[in-house]
Amino acid sequence: MESPASPQAQHQRPELRRGGVAGFLWGTVSRARTARIPFRMGQVLIGDDPFNGRHLGTVAVIDAPYVGLRTASAAGEVTFYDYRQLRYPD
Repeated sequence: MESPASPQAQHQRPELRRGGVAGFLWGTVSRARTARIPFRMGQVLIGDDPFNGRHLGTVAVIDAPYVGLRTASAAGEVTFYDYRQLRYPD
């Protein structure tokens, strides 16, 4: 008897593929669930958070729903904010 992890047993199992209409719907639904970040890399923003404080910096990392700002005060340090706590400087 073959183990379920053997290559022969895996080859015999039907593969689950999302093709056609199901694949299109899956992709559309998964994109709709992710947060739409209105900022781009390199933009100058102000992050205001009661725990991290208020910092002016450039966008260095975008990992929805968080955005990392690289500030001039701390060399090489990135402070992460929720994208809803960021705004453009006046």
